[in-house]
Amino acid sequence: MSSKVTFAFDNNPLGVYYAGQVISGTAELITERPKTIRSIFITVNGFVETRWQEDVEKPGTDGKPIKIVETHTTTEIYYSSDKYVYGQSGGSPLELPKGKYVFPFQAAIPLNAPTSFNGMHGQIKHEVTLTIDRAVRYNNIFKQCFTVILPYDLNQQRENLQPQHRVEEKTFWWGSLFGGKPMIMDVSTSYSGYVPGQKIQFKILLDNQSEVQCQDVKVRLFKNVSYRANSGEEQLKKTEARIADKHCGEVLKHNKAEFKEFLIVPPTTPTTQSPHDPIKVSYTLRFIAKTFRLHGGGDLVVNFPIVIGTVPLIGTTDDQGLAVHTPLRPPIFQEDVNNEQFEANTFKPRYPVFFQNALLQNGEGNCATSNIPSLYPNVANASKLSLPNIGPNPIPAAAASNPPYPTKTNAPTATKMNTGNGDGAFEVLGFSIPPDYQPTASAPAAASSDIGWK
Repeated sequence: MSSKVTFAFDNNPLGVYYAGQVISGTAELITERPKTIRSIFITVNGFVETRWQEDVEKPGTDGKPIKIVETHTTTEIYYSSDKYVYGQSGGSPLELPKGKYVFPFQAAIPLNAPTSFNGMHGQIKHEVTLTIDRAVRYNNIFKQCFTVILPYDLNQQRENLQPQHRVEEKTFWWGSLFGGKPMIMDVSTSYSGYVPGQKIQFKILLDNQSEVQCQDVKVRLFKNVSYRANSGEEQLKKTEARIADKHCGEVLKHNKAEFKEFLIVPPTTPTTQSPHDPIKVSYTLRFIAKTFRLHGGGDLVVNFPIVIGTVPLIGTTDDQGLAVHTPLRPPIFQEDVNNEQFEANTFKPRYPVFFQNALLQNGEGNCATSNIPSLYPNVANASKLSLPNIGPNPIPAAAASNPPYPTKTNAPTATKMNTGNGDGAFEVLGFSIPPDYQPTASAPAAASSDIGWK
């Protein structure tokens, strides 16, 4: 390929931002031969897209039902910002000499921008795009995704602090031959809201009075996604994916067993806060007493709705996941544990993950935190349960007063300079790029998703 673009985010190699912050960086363009173009512009945008197909039956022209494939889709643009960095919109054709060019970009992410998501039937995508507007050929388009997180403070809803408890029982037809006594499961959790990296402590008391053996007591955390499409009339598509599980053990007939265990929440999308989003994410903690199908009646199942946030509850204790005796360290950011992807989108968003208190106090964490302002509460302010003030990430005063890029749409043309030593430096948008310029390192190709599974 005759052109290549490398994107780098300023002081943010992971490319993770919170809604309301300012994204900035550079796009390094290398061309191997001259190009005739009209302009080069950089777009920073965020949008949601859903799409899936279904087989349906509809009456044909002869009145008989026929099978057809229907596509359901919707697209909404949350924000979009264009900046011309070379030439101008609709300008006359000009030649772009071969060489290296570095173009800065900057844009504000809206306060209500939704969290990045990549799933089976849809995506919430935030990306930077550099477009070379070709005069007589197809445009050259280069894209780089980044993660946006809409903070979800669990302390804003007091019900997230409430424990959950339920008792369910089931009678099997096999047992009816021997008196019909039930299997009773009593389950409870410490809270209703958690953050990735935190333990979901649970207690299970299984009283198996029946004649049926419980093969295994399983606890599973499911990610439930609802996709909405508005092509014609509104359509819904729902999926469920298991993202964590625990096997506690069997319980023989006429026996009792108690299990006190925990699940660790993996890096995953926060629960959706708006009921009107085209993609809505929720979570279910499922307790299953597995039995032989031959005995009839199916498994004994208890479901708890669980909320996943980005700001942990204040007041949780160390044996329940996170301590409050010292201020919380900022989280690390790890890739989504779910491997689903929308069509050709292979980008995996990163979500905040908290580690246990002992790990933080001893400084044993081996994962670097993202260099962005912390939005997480200080225990000294435990009485204040309001969402921390989210402002733009800091910009140096010099850059704010005299930005290195033009403030008008009609940007100056980049020109090649002679350094006198045979090496070419490029003056781009009013500042010089030295020959040994190296962009900020990109995010690593892969990151460890080990968050302490038991």
